Amino acid sequence: RNEISMVKVFATEMAWEVIDNAMQCFGAMGMTKEMPLQLMASLVRNMRIYDGPSEVHRMVVARNLMGTRR
Repeated sequence: RNEISMVKVFATEMAWEVIDNAMQCFGAMGMTKEMPLQLMASLVRNMRIYDGPSEVHRMVVARNLMGTRR
């Protein structure tokens, strides 16, 4: 469970960072429907919420590393 939470947080945060950097490179063109970045940003945003927000997964990882329960 701990590894799953780590991977989910890392993958979604990294995907968001990559898309955000690409949008910065393309400027206003990155926000248009002519570029696939707008759709990718929308999908990645949903990934950050699906199966629990990243904040919840960070709390799971922290609890497991510290060896504490709720």
